[in-house]
Amino acid sequence: MFALYRFGAHAALRAAGARSLHFHDGAQDFTVWRLGPRGGEPWVLLHGLGAMAAGWLPLARVLRRDCRLVVPELSALGGSRVTGGGLAMGDGLPVLSALLDQQFPGERVTLAGNSLGGWMAMRLALARPDRVARLVLIAPGGFRDQDWERIEHLLRVRDLEGAARIVAAMFLHPPLPRPLMARAFRAAFTSEAVCGTLDKLCEADTVDEDDLARLDLPVALVWGESDGVFEVSTAERMAAALPDAHLYRLPAAHVVQWDRPGQLVAAVLDFRARTRPGDDTRSAA
Repeated sequence: MFALYRFGAHAALRAAGARSLHFHDGAQDFTVWRLGPRGGEPWVLLHGLGAMAAGWLPLARVLRRDCRLVVPELSALGGSRVTGGGLAMGDGLPVLSALLDQQFPGERVTLAGNSLGGWMAMRLALARPDRVARLVLIAPGGFRDQDWERIEHLLRVRDLEGAARIVAAMFLHPPLPRPLMARAFRAAFTSEAVCGTLDKLCEADTVDEDDLARLDLPVALVWGESDGVFEVSTAERMAAALPDAHLYRLPAAHVVQWDRPGQLVAAVLDFRARTRPGDDTRSAA
């Protein structure tokens, strides 16, 4: 199933003009996609747990017009060869930092992440503030003050019933019939790529209000009002802690890019128009 889905996802990326390269980190080998014109505004897009780079296509098709996009496959689901199946925080941040330095040497990038990818984006911006100009966080994980017991119970899928629950939490409008989505999610969320990543996450990886207060750069928070994984009240608390937050609440669940792709694109373009890349990244007047 994964091989077939990966083939289709990679074909869709190529059809959108993406070209693949390999990024090596020791014994690990990552598939990385690049789109957009040479000299365009630099962006890095980080997908979520159990997902692939192709999940960014609704946004990437628009940004590729004048942005240089780098979109890595962060787990074995997307064809990367990763120790333990997928990247978490401790092992992922050095890899992503090295990828940033290789692909955009000396440049400050806009870092976008969805769910686990948003969590990684926040941690990377805290570790490398000199390299990140803006953050676009789409229902990011990682905020410490949440009901983590509920979240972990949801993500630790064991059977079709559990898979159906996570589909309901993630989608208002699944792209496939719900029974088929549940079977796909059971396969993905019982894989080594997902379970291995969950096993590596810990409380020390999370962020609190003090961490967010150190993110002195423009941050877009894009959240589905019906998100069943990370509740929208979390978005409001994060926005209150961030020095320069732009909160966009959309009529969607967790996977905003599939539930409301057009509204997600509009939110990101609005944020981009209000902020400036480069040295002066504060909100435009």
